[in-house]
Amino acid sequence: MMMGMKRKKILLLLTALIAAPALCADLELPKGPCGTKPPAQQQRQKGGEGVPPLPLPATPLRRSEKKRPPSPPPLIAKIAYGSVKEMTIDGQAIKYNDWNLDPGDAAVLLNVANLSLHMNYTWKAGPLSAFTTDPSQYPIYYYSGSEDFTLSDADVARLREFIRNGGTIWGDTAYGNPLFFSAFLREMGKVMPDRHFHKLPAEHPLLNSYYQIQKVKYTRPVPDAPNGEPMLFGVDLGCRTAIVLSRYGLCCGWDGHIRAGAFNVEPNDARQIGVNMISYALATHEIALYQATEKLYYEQEAQPRGDFLFAQARVGENWDCQANAIASLLKTVATHTSAEIKFERNIVDLSSDSVMKYPFIYITGHNNFVLTDAEVKGLKNFLAGGGFLLASPCCGAREFDLAFRREIARVLPGTSLQPLPADHPIYTLLGRIKEVAYTPYAENSGETLPALPLQGIVLGGTTSVVYCPYGLGGWRGFDHPFGKDLAADDAGKLGVNIILYSLTH
Repeated sequence: MMMGMKRKKILLLLTALIAAPALCADLELPKGPCGTKPPAQQQRQKGGEGVPPLPLPATPLRRSEKKRPPSPPPLIAKIAYGSVKEMTIDGQAIKYNDWNLDPGDAAVLLNVANLSLHMNYTWKAGPLSAFTTDPSQYPIYYYSGSEDFTLSDADVARLREFIRNGGTIWGDTAYGNPLFFSAFLREMGKVMPDRHFHKLPAEHPLLNSYYQIQKVKYTRPVPDAPNGEPMLFGVDLGCRTAIVLSRYGLCCGWDGHIRAGAFNVEPNDARQIGVNMISYALATHEIALYQATEKLYYEQEAQPRGDFLFAQARVGENWDCQANAIASLLKTVATHTSAEIKFERNIVDLSSDSVMKYPFIYITGHNNFVLTDAEVKGLKNFLAGGGFLLASPCCGAREFDLAFRREIARVLPGTSLQPLPADHPIYTLLGRIKEVAYTPYAENSGETLPALPLQGIVLGGTTSVVYCPYGLGGWRGFDHPFGKDLAADDAGKLGVNIILYSLTH
């Protein structure tokens, strides 16, 4: 029943996203190719250089001879799909591919990004089958187009594997045509059926990773962004936005021209968005690969004296965003304390009767969530029965923070989260913690960061609920570049102390 309700909500959201751009569908939009050919690869020439000093085992180059530069690594795979199309312009038949309306877009964008970000990457175009699903080879798959399209079952499986391995997928709605936008939403829904698209808020790291992008200029007034908001949508996977879709065209702007009649982002702003998209994908690449490698929670052959069952509640979407970080934390507890216990992680539904068999439940996520009445009752019974609850927003997401505070007030009416005092056992169990450090991203967020972050609710003389308003993803052992988190070392120390407290109280 619950899963049916969640699917219905996702379907309604997708329907709303698809219906909204139809406001401009009745306006005449351009068709067919535009733009320029990809620029030639930059060549280096010897000029004014004499004979190289010995003993280099090389033939001296003459002044006019070209020096072959080392091949830059690939970053973007522009995906070819669909069949060749044909149209008549001024009585002449023109053949083109909808996926390649602007052949120079990726090349010019990378030239701009290489200069801005001081890097050296290249790109390649071809069918999806030509590229490996290993994102260390091509981190970004790029889809562009203006018309409807359908992915084969093999393509869906291949893209799902690519995403799960840590890859990023871009979608660009050329000319702002809602046919492509709707098709991309639908087809990516097949790739990630348990996720849905959401509009990227102004504070999203992608919009602030290099340029600060609050507003953009469009080549025509657009109905759903009257104040110039960037209309980017994304699908989150773990601690990153893995699929990015632009509602209005970027490819023409990347190539540096304006297509008459199109709903596009103007060139300067389109290039800034493109540079940010690249910057964000590169900055989250390590996190993506880390998330893609499944961690073991315990040794199967271990013979412990007892079991500590670490349970994580299935709450909202993208709830399972820290699986590997939790595995690393549990391993740290097992190897750095005297607790001779086997650690397991179990997934629980708060409305299930089985929740009562767990002593410890963790809740995290990025987005807003609302507990059902049955989940509220289940969590209330769990806490009344002596259970321990730990919660934190993944990456310090404020949307989750607001939701948790609202929902825990429903679970425990008449109580409120209060800062834990400096002499609380959680801060003193395994070495005294007098203050914590935060990630650079958190320090630059403009928020006032407390010296000691934890808040809690006391039930029956024991702190039964512990909440950290900042992310604990540092359990993984390194910082997230866009996480409002505790620094990794202190996140690990607090995590160990929290678990020890739950065991001893």
